[in-house]
Amino acid sequence: MLMLRIGTLSLFCFLAATGMQAQVGKTFPKLSGETLDGVALTMPDAGKGKYTLVGMAHSSDAEQDLQTWIDPIYQKYIAKSGLMDAAEDVNVYFIPMFSGSSLPFYDKSKNKMKETTQKDLQGHVIFYKGEITSYKTELSIEKKDTPYIYLLDPQGKVVYTTNGNWTEAKMDAIDDAIK
Repeated sequence: MLMLRIGTLSLFCFLAATGMQAQVGKTFPKLSGETLDGVALTMPDAGKGKYTLVGMAHSSDAEQDLQTWIDPIYQKYIAKSGLMDAAEDVNVYFIPMFSGSSLPFYDKSKNKMKETTQKDLQGHVIFYKGEITSYKTELSIEKKDTPYIYLLDPQGKVVYTTNGNWTEAKMDAIDDAIK
């Protein structure tokens, strides 16, 4: 299994519960950061033109559930193992968020993660630091200890959301939304 560790924080993941469905149809809010390989990216612009799967977390408590998403997402959309059709060519970004009391850990966590993350995954990890209150509101992030996942259409609008650990049913829902 692939592990993405950020010191006391870990990557956060994705998508929807009943309250999150309110996000469907809205454009994903602008969020800028830097990938582990040093490229500045702004969402949703970085994903425009293809479906984009975004996983977000802002606490170490979200780590266990996030870890359940990493290998299936990596295998299907990054390593592209197994049979794939053109509709499954999807951008993937994991976004650890640092704000408030976690800001002092930003540089150390980013450096540690860069050392421990395989090269082909580094461009898929966007480190964000700054305020998160507006993102919590705009993306209906209600639980700090839960990863959130958002599927964006090629124009950057949210078409599916979920949260918590990976399940086959959630992955099937993502696949259905892409097709």
